[in-house]
Amino acid sequence: MHYGIGLMKINMTRFVIGLVLVGNITLSQGDFNLVDLNPYSESYGQFIGPSDYLDDIVIIFFGHEY
Repeated sequence: MHYGIGLMKINMTRFVIGLVLVGNITLSQGDFNLVDLNPYSESYGQFIGPSDYLDDIVIIFFGHEY
């Protein structure tokens, strides 16, 4: 009886891990390009996106200027 419960816990754990991995892949942010509106940036006025900074740590902020 104990072997059945242990096997069920292992299968449930594998299922949850698989669900998290699939959810992470399907809900992750895709690549995009937007115009750089920062006048102090080297790429001001150019279309840039995350793929332009693959070897860097990047913080992406979507803000609104009033």
